[in-house]
Amino acid sequence: MARSFPPDVLVLDTDSLLHARLGRGKGNPQIAQAKSYRVPTDTFAPAVVTPELANEAALAEVLRRVKLETGRWDKASLLLPDSWFRINILEMPTLPDRRGEANDVVRWSLKRTMPIDPDSLRLSWEVLSRSASGVRVLAVSAMDKPLAAIEKVFSAAGIEIVLIEPLGLNIWNAVTVREADTKNDRLFFYLRNRDFTTAVFRGGQPLFIRSRNLNGERTLQQEIKLSASYLRDTLRTDAIDRCYVAGNGVGAEVVDTISSEFSSKVTMISLHDVADSAAAGQLGSIVADYGAELAACTGVFAG
Repeated sequence: MARSFPPDVLVLDTDSLLHARLGRGKGNPQIAQAKSYRVPTDTFAPAVVTPELANEAALAEVLRRVKLETGRWDKASLLLPDSWFRINILEMPTLPDRRGEANDVVRWSLKRTMPIDPDSLRLSWEVLSRSASGVRVLAVSAMDKPLAAIEKVFSAAGIEIVLIEPLGLNIWNAVTVREADTKNDRLFFYLRNRDFTTAVFRGGQPLFIRSRNLNGERTLQQEIKLSASYLRDTLRTDAIDRCYVAGNGVGAEVVDTISSEFSSKVTMISLHDVADSAAAGQLGSIVADYGAELAACTGVFAG
């Protein structure tokens, strides 16, 4: 595995916790074991951006079971749904070289894009490009209070969280680390029951990333068509070189809608594309329910 992180990766959602243990395969990361656990419905409560941890005891009990069934380990990476974050591509005229000063500038820029006190956010960012016209920055943020509450429960269970990142970005990492460089536009969809993520990359540079909740007012196909119209109008993304779709149980009609809207062949991301095939084949039915999330787990080690 290219990036050095603990072998254990956890994927937490409001109703489930997935534990995966990874190792080195012949060419790709190998998923040595994986198991999902039900999270009680009262564990989290809806809130702005990131859900609040409403029942610490419920999450603690789930972690107790995980540790009991998976052996001794004390560090893990944690992946959360994209909708628990705000992912922004910021355009700024300048950015200070000092990290502390640059942090203040990025937070101030975020204040103009969302009605949230930027001081309440946990923020991670990186410079995408610098030019005479300005600086482009990728900023990933979430509400700090619920993240701190989650970390506290994990710490009490004897698990140190060394990394917290969105699921979708790690699926993308898992795919693109295996691709040849390109300057063309690529489209990425990560589809879930409650939300979906759309991203456009020009070469290795993200042009657009957005996660939207599905509220039942429109079907997923209608949401995809609205996204396609927006991207064509704002980014001029008429020519998509490659289109990737990740998700569990994605129907043919959804794939057909994406292919039609963007006039592009759609490639479904499979766990077998990014994980050791022998190990992936031994995981059984969990791949059908959590294949996309397991692919994201391999993305933690991409780079």
